[in-house]
Amino acid sequence: MIYPKKNVLVRHPSNPIVKPADMSAACMAVYNAGVTKTPSGEYIMASRFESVDKEQYIWVLRSRDGVKFTPDPEPLQFTGDRAAIAEFEEFTVVKGPGLNAWWDPRICPLDGTYYLTYAANSKHGVRIGIARTDDFRTATPVSFPFPIHNYDAVLFPEKINGEYWMLHRPVGQWGPTCMWIASSPDLKYWGNCKPIAWPQHFWEATKIGAGSPPVRTDKGWLLMYHGVFPHTNGKNYSAGAMLLDLHEPWKVVARTHTALLFVEEAYEMIGQVPNVIFPGALIVEPDRTVKVYYGAADFVECLATGTLDDLLAACFER
Repeated sequence: MIYPKKNVLVRHPSNPIVKPADMSAACMAVYNAGVTKTPSGEYIMASRFESVDKEQYIWVLRSRDGVKFTPDPEPLQFTGDRAAIAEFEEFTVVKGPGLNAWWDPRICPLDGTYYLTYAANSKHGVRIGIARTDDFRTATPVSFPFPIHNYDAVLFPEKINGEYWMLHRPVGQWGPTCMWIASSPDLKYWGNCKPIAWPQHFWEATKIGAGSPPVRTDKGWLLMYHGVFPHTNGKNYSAGAMLLDLHEPWKVVARTHTALLFVEEAYEMIGQVPNVIFPGALIVEPDRTVKVYYGAADFVECLATGTLDDLLAACFER
């Protein structure tokens, strides 16, 4: 039996830090956001925004302290040849209009700019989308790696062995769903796909998937991930942490044996989908404190804090 020595991550007293009432337009939910901190010290959040007619947008919010966020007046706009990408980003309702369907964005700093990885839903199913942005007001699509059904993609923040790398989660037909890795010379054509991490414990027995883009540490690439286990009323999502080798990122160095964030609060239990903690970002501050941003119950966005040293130690704890 494994008993964690202490709470590695602590919920922020302002939770939920973003709610539907905080947004610039009426919405049903705002959650599962990616977050980054720019060199100027500004925190940028790219959230999943569900309008009152269930269209899915990416809506950007900005903050100076990483806690109180102000939404932009309108959602992120995708530029370029819309007709060329609409087939993979519009979900067509029977006898109805095409609905925008971009969700669960992650923000990946790379090559001096920012890339968004997200789930692009269409009549064909869900696949990964990659887009580039310099200002978080507009974004230009780059590619749609892999066929359907694939979710939870995050890019590494630098090239490794001369190639770009991405974690992703294809949906398996049999057995639990695991985390995969792939590489690319140009962010458009992807190969070297292989699974790297499988569910190992009951709290993640059904599936695991990447949460935050990896962060370089002296122990390896550190990321938050989600695990899912079956429950009598459905599924229960929790969050753990994982370390990957700096030079061979397909190798798992260590990972938490127990969940670091599991459903406890009412705002994590009650929402569009109950009992969900869904991590999307890990920010390491100069003083080695960390901010972990997560969606709760497919309804609101939340924040937990801790220290880098405790998070790393938890990965090796037995």
